[in-house]
Amino acid sequence: MTESSTDLASRTPRSSGVQSVARAAALLGAVVDSPSGGATLTELSKLTGLNVSTVHRLLGTLCAEGLLCRSREGDRFQPGPVLLRLGRRSLASTGLPEVTAVLKELADATGETASIGMRRGDRVLVLVSVQSEQPLRYLGEPGVSVPLTRTAMGVALLAFDTPSPRQRTPGQRRGGDEQAGPDPTEDAEDAEKWSWHVRLLAAQFRGYAVLDGADGSGLRGLAAPVDSGSPYIQLAVDIQGPAGRMTDDRLDALGARVVAAADSLRGLPVALALGQL
Repeated sequence: MTESSTDLASRTPRSSGVQSVARAAALLGAVVDSPSGGATLTELSKLTGLNVSTVHRLLGTLCAEGLLCRSREGDRFQPGPVLLRLGRRSLASTGLPEVTAVLKELADATGETASIGMRRGDRVLVLVSVQSEQPLRYLGEPGVSVPLTRTAMGVALLAFDTPSPRQRTPGQRRGGDEQAGPDPTEDAEDAEKWSWHVRLLAAQFRGYAVLDGADGSGLRGLAAPVDSGSPYIQLAVDIQGPAGRMTDDRLDALGARVVAAADSLRGLPVALALGQL
């Protein structure tokens, strides 16, 4: 049984329309992700795998609708006013501007760089940072992924989260039971686990985690977990700066600021907003 020309005609526009939308979306993604502030026609053709004539036609439509625009020189395509407006509306609805404002307030109050990060397996992904205005400061690096045990945010996440079977903390045995105490017969690895167990207990007692850089950087970090309504703690806020400035006698005052910042983020849809970055 063969299809009639009427059936084919009725299906072709829909198929072509869906294909055009997919191609246009690919072009928009390529422009937005371009590290050089836009992309040329040739570059977009290579990035998307579309031929130049197809890209040229779609770019004309996207520019006419305000989703893209040409650079001042005219050789590169950049996000247009409609796409930028959509981006601002999207950020406003997710709570990201509020996150940045909270970090700015924390950085101003403590004099140190403030960041928020999210757990990704056994690592922490730094999502947003607001740098300190001090001449000597930690340079926040959004996008950096750090092992849980090498950042104060990781310590806070380990200390306050309810771990799943696949998220065993450094102070737990493979069976999931926490160690009862140091054993002279245990090897160096078990001794290190006990040390981490004590560190996590200290964080739970204080309400915030403290971690000094082990790489000789002289940095110290303080972090607190963010309760975003998820069954598990996935987000944490921290400040980092020179240990000589974040002295022991200031820990409680600084920790209180970090905890207050984390509490102020409670209820914002940051898990959804930041988890997609």
